Amino acid sequence: MRVMLRIDGLCDAPGELDWRALDALCDGEACVDHTERLSAKVRGEGVRLSSVIARARPRANATHVLVHDDGKYFACLSIADAATAVLAHRADGQPLPDQSGGPIRLLVPQSDNACLSVKRVTRLELVDHAEPLG
Repeated sequence: MRVMLRIDGLCDAPGELDWRALDALCDGEACVDHTERLSAKVRGEGVRLSSVIARARPRANATHVLVHDDGKYFACLSIADAATAVLAHRADGQPLPDQSGGPIRLLVPQSDNACLSVKRVTRLELVDHAEPLG
């Protein structure tokens, strides 16, 4: 299985990360152990969404990030809210399993809105406006 995360929109360094590149970002403060503390359904580790966004070098006018799944669904977070969000991606050293919403799943600990917990994340799109949940 080839896991790809595309990052585009209002950024100076758009691109794609495979699972190993995403996992390499999970270091130091960017790494979140025990994602089950954020969501009982997701046991594993993750990388802070803000670290992934920073790698893309967002432009000054980027105010929100759309987190797309592998279909037509997405969630919208402000860049400020993205600071506490996590991309769960690893369990026992392997990509997060499908039954946990993997291989990449968005967890937003400051929100009680389950719709923000996007499963099977494939794309991060930086935009200059809020969008209703899609």
